[in-house]
Amino acid sequence: MAKADDKPKFIKASQALRQRAVNHHTGLELTLTDEVRGRIEQVIGESADAFSKDVLEKLREMRMQVKAAEDDSLSRIFILTTIAELAFDIKGMGGTFGYPLLSHLAKSLKDFITDLALPNEAQLEVISIHVDAMYVVLAQGIHGNSEKLQKDLLDNLGIAISKVRDPV
Repeated sequence: MAKADDKPKFIKASQALRQRAVNHHTGLELTLTDEVRGRIEQVIGESADAFSKDVLEKLREMRMQVKAAEDDSLSRIFILTTIAELAFDIKGMGGTFGYPLLSHLAKSLKDFITDLALPNEAQLEVISIHVDAMYVVLAQGIHGNSEKLQKDLLDNLGIAISKVRDPV
């Protein structure tokens, strides 16, 4: 057990460890210069743009699936798998890129769909509300974790889900 008056000791990394920690082929150094920081920020920015485009495409696909199900009740059972897979993808991506609310909405949608058999009109509307909410989060750039907004939105979705859930 460390004593209160013990000072932390810093152990310098060995040269072999330093070489494994950086890519010497591209010349990335251990110190973050303004140039290196700029390159990192550029890569992150480009990744965020790709993330937004990818999520937007997944949301468009979900919307098309819901529209097809509204027009043809026989196709309703087949859309659930597609929407659940798309929601799962968005759930994983949201947290990575600083959109925890997007992840929570996608999880709520996936969990709701998992329990459905053949969705009725009201259940399709709840699916559509989830998709619309994810559109708003992405379009408004709602980053970070607004606990009140998240709680209010998810609580209201939970109420809607409980009203239209299949009887067990």
